[in-house]
Amino acid sequence: MDASVFGYNEAYYRSQLSGILHDICLTYEQIIQSGVKLPNNENIIRNEFGKYFSCQNYKMTTSTARYYYYDYEVSLQNTSGRVDMRFLSPNCYAVQDYFFGIECKRLDGKRHLSKEYVVNGIRRFTTGKYPSNLGCNAMLGFIVCPVNLDDTVKYVNDNLAVEEYLKQVGTTTERVAGFESNHTSPGQIVLYHLWMSFVGMIENKSGN
Repeated sequence: MDASVFGYNEAYYRSQLSGILHDICLTYEQIIQSGVKLPNNENIIRNEFGKYFSCQNYKMTTSTARYYYYDYEVSLQNTSGRVDMRFLSPNCYAVQDYFFGIECKRLDGKRHLSKEYVVNGIRRFTTGKYPSNLGCNAMLGFIVCPVNLDDTVKYVNDNLAVEEYLKQVGTTTERVAGFESNHTSPGQIVLYHLWMSFVGMIENKSGN
């Protein structure tokens, strides 16, 4: 099935995903301002976002996410995958593999988690484990301790082909950085990467 049956083009889907990521950035600021303490566990950090996007009153304050159904830890049809976050358009609700999928991974500036970001993150999209029928999806990187951003990007890129390298987009701040990567398997896919610092919010415990 071709996404063109929904009457939209590639540029439209990319702009919609960019709008959702913008809403995620604003939600991240809400989480920062709340002063919540979080364990070093990517699922629990992800769930903090879910508290906001699962609240209809909050969603109605967003610019783009308000138009999408949100859920998480979704078991996908015809695959063993479980995507961390899913934003599904009501227009596509009957077609459950047409959605913006977002995978969440921790980053600590070291090689192991940087490799995990690729092997159990990016590759879930590029191998078809997670559908990319809209041509674009996203990764959230939760920075859980002080890192050298350039080194962390290098460690991630060390596990990618040259043509897939993360390229910085937008303005990098002390707490947020944005990247884009392009992939050609199983089709032409663009991934947007939003890295957010949780330094100072993470409890001194190990996690998964």
